[in-house]
Amino acid sequence: MSGGVSRPTLALGLAAVALSVVTLVGLPGPLQALVALAVLVLLPGQALVRLMPVTDGALGALLMVALGIASLTAVSTAMFYLTVWSWQGCVVAMGAITVLACVARAGTEVPA
Repeated sequence: MSGGVSRPTLALGLAAVALSVVTLVGLPGPLQALVALAVLVLLPGQALVRLMPVTDGALGALLMVALGIASLTAVSTAMFYLTVWSWQGCVVAMGAITVLACVARAGTEVPA
């Protein structure tokens, strides 16, 4: 691939941007909940796990959820203490964390 960025890294970053925008625009109730879960926990967690040398699938899945919840907690707490909390800001921040983790990953990938 041109530029040395793997398809999974590119897909993860683009999904974070697209799903963040879709979450902000609004969707019907149950679908909104699934997309919000992906943007707020699963995508950032997966992007952060990809920065670690994890080879075990079960450990990777556990770390994905744990890191996603931990980063969401950190962002929400920081926004709360700074008195700037909003769910839209939280969505944007988590999308940004995902994209930045993907950029960091792309910087370490070796072109094929």
